[in-house]
Amino acid sequence: MAFDKRYDYEVVSLGLSIWTGKAKEDYLKIINDYGDRGWRFVCFAPSGARPKGAKGTCIMAHH
Repeated sequence: MAFDKRYDYEVVSLGLSIWTGKAKEDYLKIINDYGDRGWRFVCFAPSGARPKGAKGTCIMAHH
């Protein structure tokens, strides 16, 4: 998916537990908090698409 310049995009990084591999933060709460501010959830970034050294799953949203 190419990013459309008509929107603002933000990437939110979630830390992952080294023991369970699950997100440390409640990602549904984060998505809903962004939604309350007018942002729309786009997708979870696959682990291979994260920048080198980035930890956790990324959520991309646009306004």
